[in-house]
Amino acid sequence: MTRSDDNLGSAGADGALAAGAVMSVAAAAPTARKIRVLALNTWHSGSKISRGIELITDLVVSTQASVVLLSEATEATTAVAAELVRRGHEFNAVSSHDTGILSVFPVEDSADLQWMVKARLNIDGKRLTVYSAHLEYRWYASNLPRGYGPGAPAPGEFAEHEWNKLPEGPVTDPVVIERINAASSRPEIISNFLADAKAEIADGSSVIIGGDLNEPSLLDWTPATANLFDHNGVVLAWETTRRLQQAGFIDAYRSMYPDPATHPGLTWPSDNVDVDVSELAWAPEADERDRVDYIFAHGDKLCLSAVGIIGPRGSIVRGTRFQEPTQDNFLGSPAQWGSDHKGIFATYQLASSDQGA
Repeated sequence: MTRSDDNLGSAGADGALAAGAVMSVAAAAPTARKIRVLALNTWHSGSKISRGIELITDLVVSTQASVVLLSEATEATTAVAAELVRRGHEFNAVSSHDTGILSVFPVEDSADLQWMVKARLNIDGKRLTVYSAHLEYRWYASNLPRGYGPGAPAPGEFAEHEWNKLPEGPVTDPVVIERINAASSRPEIISNFLADAKAEIADGSSVIIGGDLNEPSLLDWTPATANLFDHNGVVLAWETTRRLQQAGFIDAYRSMYPDPATHPGLTWPSDNVDVDVSELAWAPEADERDRVDYIFAHGDKLCLSAVGIIGPRGSIVRGTRFQEPTQDNFLGSPAQWGSDHKGIFATYQLASSDQGA
């Protein structure tokens, strides 16, 4: 998420990429058939934390990521790519206004799809198309059951409350919550993505999409969590992830850890010991924790072998720092962290056409 008056998902008027760099692939790149994917919100291009770009680069190097999907990355993508080169790790870099992709694999083509950037990768002659997404942060409908305004701009519904506490308390009517969520255009944006991905799949490509969708998952707001995380009894099939699931996209984390009560996979708001809590919490009297950062995959040649969370075990709950007691799979918790989100890391095996799934 980000607080800004800018429409960070917008492309330029001509649809061209705002920035980009193509660099040669390092000889020591991971084996082509293993795809190690990192999805991370860089929090205003790493600018909110001292040495932010270096910390993001440290993460790419330490995880040995071969594909990196960055959001809130207006300047971060090319900056991280340059820092990686300085350290002897060369990546192909593609960036749009707000999203970016780093890849050790050759980039055949790329495009700015508005709210996300796309790159076609060539992996030993096999096609993998990856998308880095960062969807609209306003009309944040999951605030409503928690008793806070969704940040809807005027003259929209609830606009008068901005991001503040609602005087009449939580809104738990699913019809109202779904209406505000639809006003964000997040579901519509995902439908546009699915149309583009369908053409890639028809052309024989496997597809991965990851990033900050600024919306919870239909697999998380279930009867098992109705009384957790200030859901206040709300059970909801959030539309953006519902459309992804309906189209056959597999949620990496939830596919391996299906219980949202024991393994909620909460990614926001993450604690960050170098930042005052007031900069991390948006609903300071509520438990606003959610999983809004994802990696999804489509294609019978992609086999998920591992997935986990990277980032602090701490979160922010009711305006205070809180150590997560969950059974979530944390792959790493660096002492210094460059974001207000936790990252997601997934490892896939990409089979050749004669190997099948």
